[in-house]
Amino acid sequence: MESLEELYTIQDSFSNDFLWGVAFSAKQTEGSFDRGITVADLQDYNPKDATKVKGDLSETEILNRLENPSNYYFPKEKGIDFYHRYKEDLELIAKLGVKCLRFSISWARIFPNDDEIPSQIGLDFYDSILQILNDKGITPIITLYHDDMPVRLALEYNGFLSKDINESFIRYAQLILTRYKDKVNHWIIFNQINLTRVGLSSLGIVKDKVTDLEAAKWQAVHNKMVTAAKIVSLGREISKDFRFGSMLADFIVNPETCEPKDIVFATEKNQMTMFLYADVQFFGEYPGYALRYFKENNICIQSDKNELKVLKENTMDFLAISYYNSNVVSAKENSMKIGDSKINPYLEANPWGWTINPRGLYDSFIRYWDRYHKPLMIAENGFGAIETKENDMIDDQYRIQYLNDHLYAIKKAIRQGVNVFAYCLWSPFDIVSSGTSEMKKRYGLIFVDQDDFGKGSGNRFPKKSYYWYQNVIQTNGDSLESFEDDFK
Repeated sequence: MESLEELYTIQDSFSNDFLWGVAFSAKQTEGSFDRGITVADLQDYNPKDATKVKGDLSETEILNRLENPSNYYFPKEKGIDFYHRYKEDLELIAKLGVKCLRFSISWARIFPNDDEIPSQIGLDFYDSILQILNDKGITPIITLYHDDMPVRLALEYNGFLSKDINESFIRYAQLILTRYKDKVNHWIIFNQINLTRVGLSSLGIVKDKVTDLEAAKWQAVHNKMVTAAKIVSLGREISKDFRFGSMLADFIVNPETCEPKDIVFATEKNQMTMFLYADVQFFGEYPGYALRYFKENNICIQSDKNELKVLKENTMDFLAISYYNSNVVSAKENSMKIGDSKINPYLEANPWGWTINPRGLYDSFIRYWDRYHKPLMIAENGFGAIETKENDMIDDQYRIQYLNDHLYAIKKAIRQGVNVFAYCLWSPFDIVSSGTSEMKKRYGLIFVDQDDFGKGSGNRFPKKSYYWYQNVIQTNGDSLESFEDDFK
């Protein structure tokens, strides 16, 4: 007889082939040069309400922004000019020593007006990026849709509510999968498929073109999941090496109190705002709790047996998670809407009210692994702060502490048997905020000299955290410090 320790492999830390990486999106970095206008471009910056997540616009509001752009400031039209500075930026990323880079391809750069022929300029741009990554030995992880639908498609077809738009997206995806089949193996089809509170950006829905926005969102989500399954089917014909991921924004909540109503409410909210999406994409069918919710809330999703067959036969390979913070809920004070929660009073928070909870990340990964037994990756994780460059080096020890503790939480999950294969830090450089379009919410390891209104040299300056993360990668995580005794 042998001991269990001899019969099983017990992993103590990150594997030798662990993918240390960074992540960013096209809509926040590239700028609108040589591509079509997207719904993300119309998210303006207004310092009077900079903390509000923007995006759900009426047709009148969209047209007004298109026809009177001088009345607004649209930061994503410039981004951080990655489109022109990508070689410089990729060199800085490579010097970190990263093993992978998660980034998105802009649909509007490949098919600016839903044309029959793709833009060669757009393809050349991504050809160049992937060639550089290939030359430097960096594994690309590509997101095909990061909430930046061409605005014309949203206006004319109401986004993913339209079967025509879903077919257009499949055509775009098939082109990208085929063109890069020898350079890319890891694909995330839809960024944060559960994050639907801003329907225009995630779903392309123009809010006043539907009578019931909530029901329309669920129909569009269903269409997206069917579309993703069709792309998985096509992808597996293109390359047997492709791996497809379901990506969720981590909004797992815990009960505010041990009162049974709070406990049950937290469980049911997690089902409908988190697990439902991955349940469908990993198990290939709608769970009973979702069908009951739809019935009791008069939500009628249109589908057919062929779509259900596609979902069943084309499930995902890995689970990608964006994790930043965690919150609690009260059955009396909160609703089932994603993001409707309360700050945990035991946790500190950044200026935007995002709590710091590495133990929450550990807890979430344990739950995901127990439920799905699929390889996990962090697609986004980082710390936003207000920073100014007054000296040669920004000493962002607060970011280092945040990253250290969250990476240590992942290490602890790995020690508990969770299969984690990649970590993509958000982000390598300061970028325009996805939700509020401000620049001062800085997540980068590299400072970008640009303010909320796009003014500044645009030059890049590594922060202290840049060199810290470089060392973490070089030591394969051995330099991380435990927070168990001193984390507050």
